[in-house]
Amino acid sequence: MAKTCTQCHSRIEDVHVKVIKGEKWRNDPSSIPTCTDCHIPHKARKESLLLSLSDRSCLLCHGNKEIHKEEDGQQVSLYVNKEKIKQSVHREVPCVKCHSDVDASLQRPCKTAGKVDCASCHIDLGEQYKHSGHGISRQKGLEEAPDCKTCHGTHLVLSANDENSPIFRSNIPRLCGDCHRAGSNIAAMDTLSQHNVLTDYSKSIHGQRLEKQGLLPAAICSDCHTSHNILNHKHPESSVNPRNIPATCSQCHLGIYKEFTNSIHGKSNDKNKNLPSCTTCHSSHTIQFVGKDKFMTEVTAQCGSCHKELAETYLETMHGKTYKLGYLKAAKCSDCHTAHNILPPDDPRSSLSIHNITKTCMKCHEDASARFTGYLTHATHHDRTKYPYLYYTYKAMTFLLIGVFSFFGLHTLLWLPRSIENYRRRKKAHQGKKVNYYIKRFDLSHRITHLFVIISFLSLAVTGMMLKFSGMPWAKFLADLIGGVEVAGTIHRIGAVITFGYFLVHLYLIYKRMKASGKNFWQFITGPHSMMFNKKDVQDFIATIKWFLWLGPRPKYGRWTYWEKFDYFAVFWGVAVIGLSGLMLWFPEFFTHFLPGWFINVAGIIHSDEALLAVGFIFTIHFFNTHLRPESFPMDKVIFTGLVPVDEYKEDRPAEYEYLKSQDKLKKVVVKTSIDKRKERFIFFMGMTFLTIGITIIVLIIYSVLFGYK
Repeated sequence: MAKTCTQCHSRIEDVHVKVIKGEKWRNDPSSIPTCTDCHIPHKARKESLLLSLSDRSCLLCHGNKEIHKEEDGQQVSLYVNKEKIKQSVHREVPCVKCHSDVDASLQRPCKTAGKVDCASCHIDLGEQYKHSGHGISRQKGLEEAPDCKTCHGTHLVLSANDENSPIFRSNIPRLCGDCHRAGSNIAAMDTLSQHNVLTDYSKSIHGQRLEKQGLLPAAICSDCHTSHNILNHKHPESSVNPRNIPATCSQCHLGIYKEFTNSIHGKSNDKNKNLPSCTTCHSSHTIQFVGKDKFMTEVTAQCGSCHKELAETYLETMHGKTYKLGYLKAAKCSDCHTAHNILPPDDPRSSLSIHNITKTCMKCHEDASARFTGYLTHATHHDRTKYPYLYYTYKAMTFLLIGVFSFFGLHTLLWLPRSIENYRRRKKAHQGKKVNYYIKRFDLSHRITHLFVIISFLSLAVTGMMLKFSGMPWAKFLADLIGGVEVAGTIHRIGAVITFGYFLVHLYLIYKRMKASGKNFWQFITGPHSMMFNKKDVQDFIATIKWFLWLGPRPKYGRWTYWEKFDYFAVFWGVAVIGLSGLMLWFPEFFTHFLPGWFINVAGIIHSDEALLAVGFIFTIHFFNTHLRPESFPMDKVIFTGLVPVDEYKEDRPAEYEYLKSQDKLKKVVVKTSIDKRKERFIFFMGMTFLTIGITIIVLIIYSVLFGYK
């Protein structure tokens, strides 16, 4: 501007020597007013406003508190408080330097005054504002869009370092929040992607640091969006455009920025590739402290928004299942891949490279070895090509599940009509009879052992099925009710120890009994009254099927029926299979010293599905065989009392009754007694509690298999 004017006014420096230092025209032209600040364009006059109109002249009128004008029927005050001007950063700036369009020749010079153009001095900032979202909106006639005075004020313009200034760091969120809050006209605009920014920011880690702790270095609106060049996040030059976000965040988080730019997320040259930036994971205004529960519970979902398949397979692993149940110490994406320095596994610097993966695993598993790292963290048993061992293990377990439940399910259905018939006949025959004589079927050691079986099995079933169906709402509720995954894990391990304990005690008692009998091992386990399957069991099974179909009489069962022997050996099978696979899951570091890591994946499938078989069988087939069939409903108390009425025993196990009678052993097992009512009520309550828990678990399993399990 000055260069244009000096084409005619060549001695401008000499003329204005009282106003400015001449060399400033050349060295720092932006620090002085331009010609049009004082001389109105197209109305140029010889006299200077600075010389002809003083601030005192202006305040003669505008120093009066009553001065105002009428605008749209409203009184608008024109009063200027000179005390505020004295506090302003513009206190040395005369009125006419801002109100440069006044006319000193008029009786009321400010009659020609229009809006103040701050850009006449603040040229660069004015240009930034002009091209910003605020400036463009203002140019389009949106009166709600902020201009200079919206943020800086009018006459009381305070320094950004003054804590009373609206643009002081701690005040900026509230200043911006006057517009960017729920319910405001600005927030309702469709062009804005977020509408309740003030509230969101106040809850974020940045807002909490600023508002609650008073930490001024905490990020505020202008740090991310800039002060004047505020652009929509879709604009390529915006500081909050996804491609520019890392550089914006680097103003504070420089170390993380360096890691991120070297990572696989930060190095792509493909401009069309939608790679994550800081806000993808941390959000824009609701940024949470990374150590807090809210952020930790969202990590996998954030990564899964892009890596959907990997996230799904992760959630089916032991890490993922415990994570879904709220165990935040479980290994998550960032624990293995790191948070920002994410590199492909074939990169030697990657935390998952062959050189570093053992060290990565050792962050949680201190005794991890190279074999341990062979654990398949994202494996799925549905992929036959990629994971054949897991696929065929899963298929084998599924075949076993279907086979067992199909066979015994049919067995139960065939038994039910005969059971109803027996119930009616027995009720009619024994109606009104008082029972005084019992056969002692189980001694105290048997009953105590079975009590341990019940307690340990329920503990294992509840905590195990909770983990297997971790994605179901009831599993999360149950985990929280118990006290969390860690508590559930402790209960599960205690149940396992109890199981191993009673199993070993039982083996010891069998050994003692064998020694006392004087028989060798083979003779002992193949005897007629042994729990081992024999020829009579096959005959009884065939005869039972005939009886179910009304093709023959009811077989004469001995002390142990074939289905009871199956239940008994199921415990042996369960302890061996579930126990061994469980130990592998409990101590993976130890077992992978001599087994490949993928054995842990196989153990997980076997342990899970074998446990499902055991739980499903006990709470359906076993419950029916023992408690829920009509003759015994609602429960058979023999395992708690050890006693069976003589008439019932004689009818149910005629072969065993005849054997005892022929061997003159009947007197040794017959007991004349009556069961105490209080004891009977306690047994009933305890038994029904166990039954209810078991049936509830079955209902939840069926619901989960039908509606939520993959």
